[in-house]
Order: sequence, then C-alpha cells, then structure tokens
Amino acid sequence: MNTDSRIGIPDTDGLRYVGRVGTGFTEPMLESLTRKLERLSRKTSPFTDTLTTAQRKDAHWVTPRLVGEVGFTEWTTANLLRHPTWRGLRTDKNPEDVRRE
Repeated sequence: MNTDSRIGIPDTDGLRYVGRVGTGFTEPMLESLTRKLERLSRKTSPFTDTLTTAQRKDAHWVTPRLVGEVGFTEWTTANLLRHPTWRGLRTDKNPEDVRRE
C-alpha cells in the first residue's frame, strides 16, 4: 500500500500543493483512509499548481474533502513542507477552514 500522499492547502486561487507525507501512518489508519479516499477518486489533479513529473508519478487523485493534520519541521524556500509526518484526520475542520500556519 502506497503511503506517499500528496497534500495541499487552500489559498485564494484554489488548492496549492505543499508536498508529500509518507510517514506517521499506522496500518489501521491506512486501511480506513484508503476506503475514504477511494470514494473521492477523480481523474485529474485538484491542485492549481503545475506539478513536476516526479510529483505526479504514481498519483491517484481525489477531490479534496478531507482535512488531515501534518506535523513538519519548517517551510522550504519552495513553499513545501520539510519532513512532514501524518498525525490523522481532522473531522472537526472543513477544507475551506484550513490556513497555512
């Protein structure tokens, strides 16, 4: 099971790509998240950014309706998350409530 998930943050133009998170998942968490994401499947990227070939490689796109919490060390100069770690879904937040911290 692929745990390398592309993540984004809403901004004024739409959903902005901020990197990939591939650690912090437990097996039960992955199984539950996979079931939820399968229902949101789509054919095209939801990001407003043009992603590189490497960023798109093996991607399975979903409609952004879930909010996840990710820990990270800092923002890079390219506005990507450095060392992101999955913490879990945030059922108490809507995607439009998410802001860059």
